[in-house]
Amino acid sequence: MKKIGIFCVGTGGHVLPAKNMIKELNDKNVPLENIVVITDKRGAQYFEDMDVNIHIQNIYRSSNGIIGYIFNFNKILKSINNIKYLIKKENIKVIFCTGSYIAPMASFLCMLLKIKYFGHEQNIYGGLGNKVSSYLPGVIFTSYPDTKNLRKKNIKFVGPIFNKNLFQVVSNKKNIVIGVQGGSQGSEEINDFIYKFLERNKSSNYSFIHITGKNKLKNDNRYENYKQYDFIEDMNFYYSNISLQIGRAGGGSLEAAYLEIPQVLIPFKHGTTSSHQSLNAGYLNNIGLAELVNTYNEFEETLLKIVNNFDEWKKNNFHKSNIQSGNEKITKYLMEAIYE
Repeated sequence: MKKIGIFCVGTGGHVLPAKNMIKELNDKNVPLENIVVITDKRGAQYFEDMDVNIHIQNIYRSSNGIIGYIFNFNKILKSINNIKYLIKKENIKVIFCTGSYIAPMASFLCMLLKIKYFGHEQNIYGGLGNKVSSYLPGVIFTSYPDTKNLRKKNIKFVGPIFNKNLFQVVSNKKNIVIGVQGGSQGSEEINDFIYKFLERNKSSNYSFIHITGKNKLKNDNRYENYKQYDFIEDMNFYYSNISLQIGRAGGGSLEAAYLEIPQVLIPFKHGTTSSHQSLNAGYLNNIGLAELVNTYNEFEETLLKIVNNFDEWKKNNFHKSNIQSGNEKITKYLMEAIYE
């Protein structure tokens, strides 16, 4: 059995799919000692509950796109050499990467060292890291059927990666419960939308479960039918108790869509992530799984329209989900490579 390297960096959007694939491999009897995690300081915190071999790398990340990489080539070369040494030291023969700025280095080293490379793209518009990787040998798995900005020859649509515990979600909801989450870091914009809505609209017809993000709790008991958490470890509890989700258009939006929970999506509006999220939200809106809003006025109008006649709105506007999990398909490819 070959060792596999799991490459992931940054926030939960990249790290959580990596964790989920580690669980899938371990459930298929791949020992944890055969799984090596390569991540950065931000990513390492997510693996504190897993007994895996973690290597924290100081990987250069440009804040100025391709220009930054061109003018800091010496830093990139140092990162590549450090990771190359690590791959050889750990005798890694298969790599799975969840994109971002580590992906080009990982795929380049796979080509150089003649080892198998697999990546995963969560968004409908591929990020720069996966775009570069898609032009090198390997396979990039995609969450959406028509993912853009990647070389078509090297991509394979399988579906998103989910926490397999979500497959066991059983609905407990009796009344309208609105779940709110703004991604792994939380969202100040979405939090402000919720506080403003609560101030302007007081009703006992619905309640909120609000995940604010760490260090974003607002110690305020003025609002009725409202529960606030900075983080929820057990997402089964969250999804089992909500009728509707308000959130960004990242990985969490696909989870809710898979579970056939209607959504009001507020895409992130800044940086490179903005185009990804707008396209993700547009796709879910087009297939009848979400409403898309950008301003507070649109948000309030849409949310009131939904909650004031929820059953009728859902019947007329919400379609049955065709989102499928990619867990099993990706696991199959990785297992074949590990045992090859």
